[in-house]
Amino acid sequence: MVLFWSIWLLGIFVDSLLVCRGLATRLTRRYPFFYAYSGSVLLGSVLIMLPGVYPHGYWQYQLLTLVLGYGILLEILNHVLAPYPGASRFARISGLLAFAIVLGFCAFYPVARAEWSAGIMIQFERNLRTIQAIFICGLLAIISYYRIAIGKNMKGMIAGYGLYVSTSLVSLALRSYAGMAFDEIWKVVQPLSYDVSLIVWIVALWSYHPEPVPEPAISLDADYGAFVARTKTAFGLLRAYLVKTARP
Repeated sequence: MVLFWSIWLLGIFVDSLLVCRGLATRLTRRYPFFYAYSGSVLLGSVLIMLPGVYPHGYWQYQLLTLVLGYGILLEILNHVLAPYPGASRFARISGLLAFAIVLGFCAFYPVARAEWSAGIMIQFERNLRTIQAIFICGLLAIISYYRIAIGKNMKGMIAGYGLYVSTSLVSLALRSYAGMAFDEIWKVVQPLSYDVSLIVWIVALWSYHPEPVPEPAISLDADYGAFVARTKTAFGLLRAYLVKTARP
């Protein structure tokens, strides 16, 4: 228990430093979603330490961080794919749609079961973390395939959050498999992985580093436009076929 609270206090200290540095360098204006997440997690971390709050407020705190974590993904999209509005819009809509589907399902499930237990919350977190992991992997695949140059701020943001999401997925899988036997380890691994992510962020976001100017040879938006055109053509042909088939 001492180790857990030591890790928790370390996270509060580093998160406070991250937020204060962001305010001092005005990075909060450049990355509002990211700092809204960091600030909310910091506030929740402090409040949950109040007497009697932790046993009843931990899962609400986890739910808040899960939802706000999508702000980091939006922040990354807004900057990495900013020069490619078509691809950025497609990625943003796809991510939000997937999030809305899982959020709606997980919100409806406990209502239907008339309960909201720790087990359901773990399933909820695992599902959302899985979507986040797929989202990050897809973004990294796009960056690698099109050789998109990204700045130090975005590299740190991606690395830190990717590390936290992947560690959370592994620990949640082990917790589901081992049950309560893994519970004490999970309580240490989860906040410790976030502390490591905070350290990565504080190093990468100590000062502002603009995104490199994209190379003219990159055809990401052109490929997206071609994909949309092919999709519209396919749906047009399908509609014409169905109309023709329906006619006597």
